[in-house]
Amino acid sequence: MKRLISFIPVLFMLFTGGFLGADDIALSGVDSRLMAVTGTVNLYAVVTDSSGQPVKNLTAEDFMVRDAPMGEALGDPQPVVNFSVAGERRDGLVFMMLIDDSGSMYDGPDGRSSPSPDRTRAALARREARRFLDELGTSMDRAGLALFGTRYRILAGPRTDRATLIERLGVSSPPESEEAYTELYAAIVEAASSMSSQKGRRIVILFSDGENYPYTEHTGRSHPDYREKNHIPDDALKALHEEGVTLYAVRFGSNRDDDLARIAMSTGGVVFDVDGEEELSGLYSSIRKRVLAEYRLGYRPGPTGAEETSVMVELKGGQSTIELTYPSGFVFGLPSSRTQALLSLLAIPFALALIFILARIRIAKSADAPSLERLRPVGGGQLTVVLETGKTVISPGVAGEPTLISSEGKKAGDGKAGSSSTIVVEKGKDGRWRASSGEGVVVNNRKSDATVLENGDVIRAGEELIVFDDGES
Repeated sequence: MKRLISFIPVLFMLFTGGFLGADDIALSGVDSRLMAVTGTVNLYAVVTDSSGQPVKNLTAEDFMVRDAPMGEALGDPQPVVNFSVAGERRDGLVFMMLIDDSGSMYDGPDGRSSPSPDRTRAALARREARRFLDELGTSMDRAGLALFGTRYRILAGPRTDRATLIERLGVSSPPESEEAYTELYAAIVEAASSMSSQKGRRIVILFSDGENYPYTEHTGRSHPDYREKNHIPDDALKALHEEGVTLYAVRFGSNRDDDLARIAMSTGGVVFDVDGEEELSGLYSSIRKRVLAEYRLGYRPGPTGAEETSVMVELKGGQSTIELTYPSGFVFGLPSSRTQALLSLLAIPFALALIFILARIRIAKSADAPSLERLRPVGGGQLTVVLETGKTVISPGVAGEPTLISSEGKKAGDGKAGSSSTIVVEKGKDGRWRASSGEGVVVNNRKSDATVLENGDVIRAGEELIVFDDGES
């Protein structure tokens, strides 16, 4: 980013009448994932009037987009080729609520230890998450839930089923000492990755009361998931940029991670510094209100050969946004080097052909065919497997080996169908899919001998996470 400013969170001013000047504009997100396919980058901008209220009924002609290779002066205005009016979200929004579950979250709002269970910071974070889910009502918005401490735990993938989300949010309980560290940057990487298959506008709302406090650095031992790797702030920022995800962060209390503000602001999000319980009320809903007020601007950047591009949006005859950056060289959805960036133009027809072939394959299979997708793959092996009428066996890998998914009776790595370490997924007579294992199966961080699977459920298999898709949602 060419310019980065520090500021007090502006969301309260945006929607509570704070003076910001006439027709103020903020760039609140950049999504370049489909640039190699469509040739366009999606920008999200919020415009407010002098009373802090969203300005409606603007048109594409009211905006100008300027960009340039990162570090260079911005060029001439680029035309807006795709435009959506504020609040027009046919496919809804996608939120991932990411809640710190480290040891300090079980102190009281004032930082004192041993509060009543319903007065901990963790309980307050869950309370606000429940309120947010309630207020989503019957909208098309999807929401997911995840906790992080030493490890990242998905409670539920993004979905519209509010009752299931609230049930899985559950009641908080203090973690064991080994689980009480704070892998803040790793959790952001995981959250961004978990939203990679979601379409449309995607937002992570993170709640934390402390700084990054990584397990390996402070114990000297290998992390159960990340081994010797210590995630740094740029890992988190890179993951968010590559997935086109905006981060909104709530820093509760006085022990705040300074890099979290930079990460959030660099994606177009906002960081909130909250000192007390009363400041939390309605905060998540204010974030949704801001996102609903966004205008979506699609523009076509030229081939610069740069790995990153800086972009800014202006109101004609008015204000301009700060500059944000995005990965500008993409080949089939992956960030490229300077040389590869020029080849991304050649990749467009190939990508379109690939999409056509995949679409024909998708049509060829049953429209409601469920599948299993390896969310965080280790090593090789098939990433997505369509479930058939027989049993499907998940054989967890060990010591860095990939988890393998195969038909019943086939070997998968060192595991075999029917062994106590494997997980069997099969369709019951009632038409519902179930996962079972002799050693117990962990679904959405809950262990049981067998469990009925719902769309978006996350199965843990060794070091990997596998998502169940019912093919209907």
